[in-house]
Amino acid sequence: MREELLAALDEARALAAGSADPALVPELLLRILVAASDTPDVTETLRDVPAARALLRVTDASAAIELRAGDGRVHAEPADMRGRGPKVDATAATWLGLLGGTLKPWLAFTRGLVVCRAGLTELRWMQTVAERLQRGYQAARSSTEAPPS
Repeated sequence: MREELLAALDEARALAAGSADPALVPELLLRILVAASDTPDVTETLRDVPAARALLRVTDASAAIELRAGDGRVHAEPADMRGRGPKVDATAATWLGLLGGTLKPWLAFTRGLVVCRAGLTELRWMQTVAERLQRGYQAARSSTEAPPS
């Protein structure tokens, strides 16, 4: 699954560099998160994050993804925009950068690019998950680039 994750991340990076059609982003985010769920480098970074869930709403694409993460696991699936759970809103470009690894989480959260409809606890959890996912992406990429021993 590492190869699928890296391919999806490369696609996200290319899409983020241009003007991405918001309608294409939710499917790519799902591919990234599903591939991340089967990549040990990523799930290991979430081992000490408390398990929780959030409804990631892509505001300009009218799409949503239910994300469950923590305790060494990641699970993502398409959801209804009015689905259950804490709602976290951002544009397609913000989600693409945040979950695709090209936007630093602290920047997205301190600049108000991500709006959590539930509260500060959920917002902090989402920031932690985004930071850990990006750390896991880097670990997956570096373990692929490392020369065989």
